Amino acid sequence: MIKEEKLVSIAILTMFLYALGLFLDTRFFLLPFPIFDLVFFLVFVQFIFWNKKSLKAYVWIYFASVFIKLFYNPLVLGSLFGHNDLQNWDQGMFFDVLKLLAIFFLLLGILLWRIQRSLSFSIFYLIIFVLFLFLGLTESFFWISPFAPLLLAFIFWKYDLDNPFRYLWILQTVFDAFTVGMLFYSS
Repeated sequence: MIKEEKLVSIAILTMFLYALGLFLDTRFFLLPFPIFDLVFFLVFVQFIFWNKKSLKAYVWIYFASVFIKLFYNPLVLGSLFGHNDLQNWDQGMFFDVLKLLAIFFLLLGILLWRIQRSLSFSIFYLIIFVLFLFLGLTESFFWISPFAPLLLAFIFWKYDLDNPFRYLWILQTVFDAFTVGMLFYSS
């Protein structure tokens, strides 16, 4: 097992054990989903540090997407800004624009990943990814959100075996699945 696999496994197990500890303490299953963005960001930073000699533009654009996603995380915003500021921003389009910007950088990063690594998978997979991604943003189909990163995890596992950044898609899939599972459990 390479160090990137170990780090992803540790991140998943840590979040699972944290949730299990809460369940044993309160008899209610709760996953710390606002922490997922922070953990994902820290794992990504570690990946960049370990692989700094092989970084290309797709990594930085993917990182920009993760950074923007971190910026509109409720845990980060709640610790940086007051309640009144957050309510004013929530009334406008601020958070929606940030989400769309993060998705734009994510899609651009994936396209550059395909081009810069000379991968031969079909664009049809990316269309399915976008469909899953946008369906997962709707209230009726939130449960489909883990399928978007799962699709890319499979594609990059199949077509880009020597790239350690592909493990980030596995981590994103598990975190999305944890969040969906927790939402189903709590409803």
